[in-house]
Amino acid sequence: MKYLIVLLLISNFSFSQEWTKIELNEFASIKFPNPSDVKNNRQAKIYSTSDDVGRYIVMTKDLGDPKLKESELYGFYQDVIAGTLKTTQGELLETNEFILNGILGMEILYKTNLNSLLTDLRQKRIILINNNVISYEFITYSENKQLAAINKNKFFNSISISKVIVPKEKETNDTYKSGSKSGKIVFYVSIIVLLIGGVLLILNRNRKRNIKTK
Repeated sequence: MKYLIVLLLISNFSFSQEWTKIELNEFASIKFPNPSDVKNNRQAKIYSTSDDVGRYIVMTKDLGDPKLKESELYGFYQDVIAGTLKTTQGELLETNEFILNGILGMEILYKTNLNSLLTDLRQKRIILINNNVISYEFITYSENKQLAAINKNKFFNSISISKVIVPKEKETNDTYKSGSKSGKIVFYVSIIVLLIGGVLLILNRNRKRNIKTK
């Protein structure tokens, strides 16, 4: 009963809270529960913030030329996912496709085993739009999964896309190689973001515990 009351309180607070809209680029935006920090890393722009239930991270990167073709998307996403799991010693729990403005994206749910102190449950979406990769991720502890689901869904559903340009199909070996290379670059940047995000969430959690014990 207590758990249900807490869940209802969090639900009401989440939907009444005014989230902050961030323009990621000229055609994409997303909302955060709090103002986000912005950093540049390897030509990627990284936005991050946190609240009591989790951490919210968005990474955007312009892959430049040559542009990936629609038929290369699946391979590109698989490179990002495989690299993420390998580097974090992650265990893949679920993989799902999603469609946003007619563009295929991939969503994964996975647990990390890299460090028992780090947040272990992570849900990530990856989508390539106008040759810009957008990765948005919510990280939390397994024990918070149900309570955190409300904010996670609000975060994932807040992304807005306009002006989608679908490249013409023309298969070449060069573009395939470029897509594979770009996918690997993106997951390296993503891993850095995940580790930083996990550490910051732990520090925030420990700070609140210390305040309560005083």
